Amino acid sequence: MKSHMITGGGGIQLHVVETGNASGQSIVFIHGLSQCWLAWSRQVNSELADTFRLVAMDMRGHGLSEKPRESYADSRLWADDVRAVIKTLNLDHPLLCGWSYGPLVILDYLRHYGEDDIRGVNFVGGVTKLAAMQQRRY
Repeated sequence: MKSHMITGGGGIQLHVVETGNASGQSIVFIHGLSQCWLAWSRQVNSELADTFRLVAMDMRGHGLSEKPRESYADSRLWADDVRAVIKTLNLDHPLLCGWSYGPLVILDYLRHYGEDDIRGVNFVGGVTKLAAMQQRRY
């Protein structure tokens, strides 16, 4: 398993792990609130790795990624984080898979960058609307 530090939105450092078939179709796993890439450990350590290139990121403020004091309310920064992972690792039209809060980050990506550079999305137990999200500025 490879570990990377990638510069995300606003210049913060994001921790990302990668495993699997380097020439396979990419899947990017995005965890939920108060979690880290280890939430996807069963997936990245499964037979999926025989066929797919598996990438799991620690979102900003989580795991081994930087924890800025600010920069959580701006949806563009969350979208920039996902885009940075896609571009830095040269992922060819990955599938974005999010769990819990992860789908909100995927929706941020879609809002700002559209769907042209991804193959699809998969929301696993995803939250797509929160009362607290009303406070977030888009």
